[in-house]
Amino acid sequence: MSGGQGLVLIVIAALASSLCTLGLGLVVFQRWVRPRLEARLAAFAETLEARVKAGASAAGQELLEPLRAQVRGGVEEAATELLPKIRAELMAGFREAAAESLPAFREEVRKGFAEAIAALATTELLDRTARKVVRTGSSLVESGLSLLRATRPPNERDE
Repeated sequence: MSGGQGLVLIVIAALASSLCTLGLGLVVFQRWVRPRLEARLAAFAETLEARVKAGASAAGQELLEPLRAQVRGGVEEAATELLPKIRAELMAGFREAAAESLPAFREEVRKGFAEAIAALATTELLDRTARKVVRTGSSLVESGLSLLRATRPPNERDE
C-alpha cells in the first residue's frame, strides 16, 4: 500500500465512522430525546400561557379604571361640545314643524270652538225652550184642573 492509498483508506474510515455516529445520534434523538423535549416544551408552554394570562388579566384590571375614566371624560367632553349644536338643531326642527303645522292647527281650533259654541247655543236654546214648554204645559194643566174643581187659581205662581 502506498501512502496515498492509506490516506484514502483513513478518510473513508473516518467518513464511515462519522456517518454511523450521525445515524445513531439521529435514531437516539428521534426515539428518546425528541419525545422528552416535546413533553417539556408542552409543559413549559402551558406554564407560560398561564403566566401570560394572569399577567394580562392583572394588567387589564389595572388599566381598566383609567381607561374607563378616559372614555367617560371623552364622552362627557364630546357631549358638552355637541349638546348646544343638538339643541339648536332640535329647536330649529321644532320651529319648522310648528310653522308648517300651525295654520292647520289654528283652523282645527277655530272649527272646534265654532262647533262647541254652536252646540252650547243649541243646547242652551233647547233647554230654555223645554223649560218654557213645561211651565206653560203645567200652568195649562193647573188652570184646567182649577176650572174642573171650581176654585180660583192662587195669586202667587212658582216659577
